[in-house]
Amino acid sequence: MQVRWNFKLKPNIGHVETMERWLVTLRKHRNYALREREIGYSTNNQDVEAEIVYAFGSYCDIELRIEYGACCPLTCPVLKHGVVPEKLSVAFKKTKEKFDTKTGKLIKPSIVKWDDASGIQKKVTTELRGKSPYFGEIYSAVLQGNLERLDDSYTNFFKHGRGYPSYITRLDSFEYKPGQAKIGLTNKNYATVYLPGIGNVKFHNSRKKEFGSVTDIRSVTVSREATYWFISIIVEIPDLIHIAIPFEKVKSVVGIDVGINKLVAFSDGSFAKNTRPATNKKTARRTSMRQRSIARKVTGSKNRKKAVIKLSRTKHKIAANRNGRNWKVANDIVKTADVVVREDLKIKNMVKRAEPKYDGKGGYKKNGASAKSGLNKSILDCGWGDIFNKIAWLALKAGKHVIAVNPKHTSQECPACGHIDKANREGEKFLCTNCGHTDHADTKASRTIALKSGLVFPKKVKKRKLGGESSCHVSVSVRGKLANPQGVGLRPAKVCKKTLPADCGKVTPVKRTTDGVVSRNHAFGVSGMQLSLFDTTVYHSPDNRITKKYGRTS
Repeated sequence: MQVRWNFKLKPNIGHVETMERWLVTLRKHRNYALREREIGYSTNNQDVEAEIVYAFGSYCDIELRIEYGACCPLTCPVLKHGVVPEKLSVAFKKTKEKFDTKTGKLIKPSIVKWDDASGIQKKVTTELRGKSPYFGEIYSAVLQGNLERLDDSYTNFFKHGRGYPSYITRLDSFEYKPGQAKIGLTNKNYATVYLPGIGNVKFHNSRKKEFGSVTDIRSVTVSREATYWFISIIVEIPDLIHIAIPFEKVKSVVGIDVGINKLVAFSDGSFAKNTRPATNKKTARRTSMRQRSIARKVTGSKNRKKAVIKLSRTKHKIAANRNGRNWKVANDIVKTADVVVREDLKIKNMVKRAEPKYDGKGGYKKNGASAKSGLNKSILDCGWGDIFNKIAWLALKAGKHVIAVNPKHTSQECPACGHIDKANREGEKFLCTNCGHTDHADTKASRTIALKSGLVFPKKVKKRKLGGESSCHVSVSVRGKLANPQGVGLRPAKVCKKTLPADCGKVTPVKRTTDGVVSRNHAFGVSGMQLSLFDTTVYHSPDNRITKKYGRTS
């Protein structure tokens, strides 16, 4: 199975300067390629006798996202009038009949009439590497991958309904293809990676125990987050996923209820504390102050750059704290029981803005937009969706199941009599207006969520001599949908008659830590730069400004 590992790089000053120059040049390279295609789309040659400037067509409907035929004018060299320029005659290729040893199939000969836009621009980029030293120092495969990323953006636009490719003012990553970057020797704390065009760079070896099981290293992505550099490696690890536990052999189940005051409430009565990485008073005040500091600085000044760096450091630290906290919480949840039951929440709908209310006189009524905005910030700061994703991944590796149930009335339903009423809950207290049952509101909700899964246990297990096994097993009538891929397609058995609630205490005690993760990572900010096309006569520097403090020329 392929997984992605992230490591923190430890580059020297020379490595940092080189990688920052690369990012500036790659940003301009992508923007130029996009601009060239757009110009070819909008001002392509209508006249046959006119000089061919851009070899790209212009007859698709961008507004409707329609491609006519098998080609897109923004990604292929077809012209409006159907004339093919002589420069593209090299695109005529005829393949020979050959036998593919990997698939065992015979590949028939074919004729490739035209090269795509990326292929043509790759040829131009190769010529540009010999004319410009800033393009010459970049590894050729990285430049080609930059154009492939632009092609992926067009594919996402036409086929997957995403936004049209836009010009970028900041680029923070570049990618090496499989087999190009090499992992060197490793020791207790550090290892080295060879990046073509950059050299050997040390990184923090945070997975020294798992490197031995790596069979293959795929693509490698170098990224800049804040003022630090990271490397993302896709590796092939065999036997990473354990076989899922059959529902008939499930011994414990835990329901979880996510919230704001209490981040997670467990059906065993325990809680996971919400550390509020972004909305606590100290962090919120620091963020607000640094945002105001940026607004008061002159655009393009050095002081504004310094203020942007301070703000980005703060935001990076917030994200790191939230990520570390969510991993700890998800790990505690998965270790608690064999089955995890959660609510199937539509978080995107929960954080929508309050709709305006018209008073019929040309004005608006009060709609609680300010309070809703604060609630939305708190929900986003919790990162419920991120916690659910981490739970699904950890459960998949451990061979456990995650069930998502309908969240309707989980906070209002009484577990004793089944009475549903909004008045049953008041803050963190639950008091049934029908039977008088009392409990902590979040704990009660988590137990209701666990019960909705239909997983219940027998009161007394009576052993009968039927093949040496017990005749009464755990009930596995799953009412919700399985949230992890491993459980898809399973059909549990029927419910036993004598049952206990799913929160019967059959959970594994886990020592939970609720402290936040302290990160020393910082952020990096760059102001907007003037974009320029690839005029090699003028293109002498990726950026005219030189910042002495950070030792870079980009």
